Amino acid sequence: MAQILTQTQRQEQRQQLSAQQVLVARLTELSVEELRAAIETECEANPWLERKDGPGEADGADLAEADGGNETEGADAQEDSMDAYRESAADTADEADWGSDEFPAAYTEERNRREESEVLSFYDILMRQVGEYDLDEHQRTLLEYLIGSLDGDGLLRTPLYQIADELDINQGIRTTERELEAVWKILTEFEPYGVGARNLCECLLIQVRHMPDFPRRQQLITIFEDYKEEFERNHWDVISRKMKLTEADVAAIRRAIQHLNPSPGGSVGRSLDDMAHFVVPDFKVQVNEYGEVQFRLCENGVPQLQLSEDSSDWLDVYAKEDEAALRQDVLDAIRYKRDLIERGKLFIQALVLRRNSLTSVMRAIIRLQEPFFREGDEALLRPMRMEDVAQATGLDVSTVSRVCKSKNVQTDVGTYPLRWFFTHSARKEGAELSVRHILSALKQLVEGEDKRHPYSDDDLTAALQQQGYDVARRTVAKYREQLGIPNSRMRR
Repeated sequence: MAQILTQTQRQEQRQQLSAQQVLVARLTELSVEELRAAIETECEANPWLERKDGPGEADGADLAEADGGNETEGADAQEDSMDAYRESAADTADEADWGSDEFPAAYTEERNRREESEVLSFYDILMRQVGEYDLDEHQRTLLEYLIGSLDGDGLLRTPLYQIADELDINQGIRTTERELEAVWKILTEFEPYGVGARNLCECLLIQVRHMPDFPRRQQLITIFEDYKEEFERNHWDVISRKMKLTEADVAAIRRAIQHLNPSPGGSVGRSLDDMAHFVVPDFKVQVNEYGEVQFRLCENGVPQLQLSEDSSDWLDVYAKEDEAALRQDVLDAIRYKRDLIERGKLFIQALVLRRNSLTSVMRAIIRLQEPFFREGDEALLRPMRMEDVAQATGLDVSTVSRVCKSKNVQTDVGTYPLRWFFTHSARKEGAELSVRHILSALKQLVEGEDKRHPYSDDDLTAALQQQGYDVARRTVAKYREQLGIPNSRMRR
């Protein structure tokens, strides 16, 4: 069989990302902590990049109204309208209400002081506090080993007798459980309070004991000391009966517990290389005194950059040089410096574009989920997809996805990953609503059930269907697991 070779011509259009687009995409994905590290790396590699002095190291204190400005204008659209409010708002933006008038301002100040340390690793924060105590070398070694034994929540799950064995076998250090207990008590004095606790109740108890004016303090101490099992099983009916509490008392106590931190350590590793950090919010959202939902981009410690003043002078000199008259090594050096200057310009431009994209996306999310930001009720979240935000901002879906990656939002009712606000749709009596409505209804059913005869998944499905939710048993079981609710047998 003869082979025939043919040649054809075809026109094809392909989209290639420029170096600038790739850089913007990479920086957009970074959280505020990762951005700081990227800027440090770039400044070390490029001597033409300099940090601006004075107010250049902005903390993102400018508050932006969620319903103002053209989306594509980004952060610059906020400036004119916010000048009058900025000075006072920047001072009070971190002073989000605890959610109840019962909580004095002292706790807000305490929380703000802790937030100042969020740029450090959890390990660094604890190690700095070790030096505040008068310890001998042996006690210091034991304390540092306990810190290294904390789990991802900052709790000490390993029994002290086991730690004593580990020290003897692995480190050749002889100690006793009693000696470790004395050092452990020092650890429980460290901040954030609750670090080093051996279980959830002990973690919350340590926090309450360190705050003498905390609402419902004595009742909480009694619950965490005497009714640990009932609290862990969520048996509030038993607790209220034994402590002779009214429904109003239980509601106030549970509201107070929401302001304690079950995970004081955030996330902590076992080595300096993988040492995790506190969750640092990339955005802060608040409702101002006029009832307007506003937000700010948090850039605490993120320096603003500029090109060295010498760069423009050097470029002027370079432009006058006759390249043909220069040696190759001199010409290569000139071109290398010129490339560094262009690279610095691109990096600064990319930071501006990143800020604009983040501002636009956050503004759109607040518009679409405004009832939640006003009330703090998860049930008020509406179904929202990446495509909805892309349409509202004029950005590509991939850009919206990059903005939402690894970003966190601090609100008056808690800190949430940005992706948390994207919810699937569900149906109730033919109307479309967020899945969070079902999750909230499911949680309420479990909280109100008879703990001696808890609802099975079939019972929960029937109850939700009676409320008008179109759900199947398998879906209910999946949602129950998402909420961390054990099955009926484990809830007895």
